[in-house]
Amino acid sequence: MALRRLVALVLAGREPAEALPTDQRAQLVDGLVRGGLTDTEIAERLHMTTYTAARIRERLQLHPNATHDWRTAG
Repeated sequence: MALRRLVALVLAGREPAEALPTDQRAQLVDGLVRGGLTDTEIAERLHMTTYTAARIRERLQLHPNATHDWRTAG
């Protein structure tokens, strides 16, 4: 399967991110973090654990995106 098609399937939630090469998974996580997603949201979208999403994000030296805490909202 062509890499471009596989990436599209992963982003659509039809294939797990582990089907991609490591560098491609990192590119996806990078884009999703920069798009404002949290580690949990990335993990859900890419069918990986939150730990894996956070580990990749940290390896890319990106800061985590904060989750909205309804208890502290005004």
